[in-house]
Amino acid sequence: DPDVFASEEDRLHEVGFTEEGGFVMVMPDVMTLGDVDSLHAGRAVVTLNYTLDGEKEGLSIDQEMASGFGISTTITRSGGWVTITLSGFATFEQYKKVLSTIYYYNNKTVEPQPGPRTVVAIVTDDG
Repeated sequence: DPDVFASEEDRLHEVGFTEEGGFVMVMPDVMTLGDVDSLHAGRAVVTLNYTLDGEKEGLSIDQEMASGFGISTTITRSGGWVTITLSGFATFEQYKKVLSTIYYYNNKTVEPQPGPRTVVAIVTDDG
């Protein structure tokens, strides 16, 4: 069965980044996760597609919070993409809390490359 973000707003969420403006929350803290036949998630993959400023930009997450819920985190970089993988049996509510700690950053202090960045999140249930 398909995994669910409850509303169109949860699936299509735009955020703005301002040069020298600090971190930007990527996942809305009001998002709804759920599944009709399960209360638990087993995995989430969040990907920043193609970093225009290379190693200067990326994603961060509260790994301590994730660990407290029994969710392991891995952050990888490959070919200009940044991927955060979460895995572990936890409730959708716990996954939601961890996902809401994901931030986009760009440490290029002079003229970051303009243009949109796309972050894709896929959450799967335990079955």
